[in-house]
Amino acid sequence: MDYAINHVHIRAKDPKASASWYEKIFNAKIVSEREVMPGTITIGMQVGGPTRLNISSQPPNSSPDRAVPELNRLGLEHFGFHVEDLESEMARFESEGIRVVLPLTVTPQGIKLAYIEGPDDVIIELVQAAP
Repeated sequence: MDYAINHVHIRAKDPKASASWYEKIFNAKIVSEREVMPGTITIGMQVGGPTRLNISSQPPNSSPDRAVPELNRLGLEHFGFHVEDLESEMARFESEGIRVVLPLTVTPQGIKLAYIEGPDDVIIELVQAAP
């Protein structure tokens, strides 16, 4: 059997604010908003490809512990977006006041990448393919 990633799921203190950030920064589109588990809201978003981005509130009585937004941590460290022009995207992110975790870096293979911090302590990799 072949598998494909269905979605990336983020828990947010304020899912609507987080969804607005992904709309503004990555042109994401809200495709659904519903209660999935009692007492929560889940906003489903399309961001280019077939993998959906889901942003949910925490269920009542959940832990207040937050993730640490740094590279090289165990567990789900980050997810990534393909970009066409990483230099111009980084200038745009910096003008928006978005924290840069790792500045634009070029791999030995010519791939350009960088990491930024999104809402909810999420690390996002940006990847531009080699020429």
